[in-house]
Amino acid sequence: MKLVGPPKLNIGDTIGVVSPCLPLLSQFKEQYDAGIGELKKFGFLVKEGKTPGLKHWWSGGTPQQQAEDIIAMFKDNDVKAIIATSGGYSAISVLELLDYEAIAANPKPFMGMSDMTGYHLALYTKANLVGFHMDEVCFGMGMNWQKAEPAAKKQTEEMFLRFLTKPTPAGVIPPLRERKTWRKGRAVGHLIGGNLSSLTRQVGTPYFPPLDWFDGAIFYWEAVGFHKYDLAQMLYQLKYHGVFDRIAGMLVGTITAVQPPRDEGIDEPTISELTLSILKQYNFPILAGMDFGHYTVNMPMPVGVKVAMDADSQTLEFLEPAVRD
Repeated sequence: MKLVGPPKLNIGDTIGVVSPCLPLLSQFKEQYDAGIGELKKFGFLVKEGKTPGLKHWWSGGTPQQQAEDIIAMFKDNDVKAIIATSGGYSAISVLELLDYEAIAANPKPFMGMSDMTGYHLALYTKANLVGFHMDEVCFGMGMNWQKAEPAAKKQTEEMFLRFLTKPTPAGVIPPLRERKTWRKGRAVGHLIGGNLSSLTRQVGTPYFPPLDWFDGAIFYWEAVGFHKYDLAQMLYQLKYHGVFDRIAGMLVGTITAVQPPRDEGIDEPTISELTLSILKQYNFPILAGMDFGHYTVNMPMPVGVKVAMDADSQTLEFLEPAVRD
């Protein structure tokens, strides 16, 4: 598999905005405007697709409308990158409708996180395209960027530009919060990962990477709003599928809004105890507390790009660029 890094962005380029997951609801309008404002502050032009004005159940339009909007943005020569308004729940319904040949012929950054993991994995699998797991418009730029401490916001802005406009490795990314070593060790490999529930629901479909693509990978995940037994079940699913037999290391982002036990008298483990128990037969390093996930500013985690992780010194270094000249 030859990874396709899209052409770099230049200040002044046009970024297309689509709603490939949740619709752009009225309660998100303030965040949306703030997020669009951040893109314009950088000096980018913005072109809205059709889906930010559509609503179908819990999606920004029907699956067909969402697929058509995404494909139109990839085919539009004036649009140099695409960003989602938000995550959501519906990416998996769109994957069978995408034109992967057209996308492969017009590679460009497609940005977002959470449910956007589904698109990143599908485009990686079907078009060999780098997946840009990073902040989207509403909850990333429009909310978390606005709440971040000035130093954190400044670093996040710098990372956004570095990953998208510089065809050179981003190097070592300083932590914005405390990292935690769950298992010591060092590893070098390409990133594969995203939101844990989005990852696991794609297992067994044509839109999940072949198992041998996980050979030597640095697997990363984050989660929001689940019971601990949900997390256990999802990790076991990936384990039984054979993913953890092949990876070289693991990075864990934010795990937020964990639900309390449903039954009285249940003694639950910590997330680290749970994870290490499920993965006790392996010896790859695990570094947690990474700056990606929900309710935090997100460091870009481009799928397919090579990194070096050191759980002893708690560092992550990007060894390859995500974009090209």
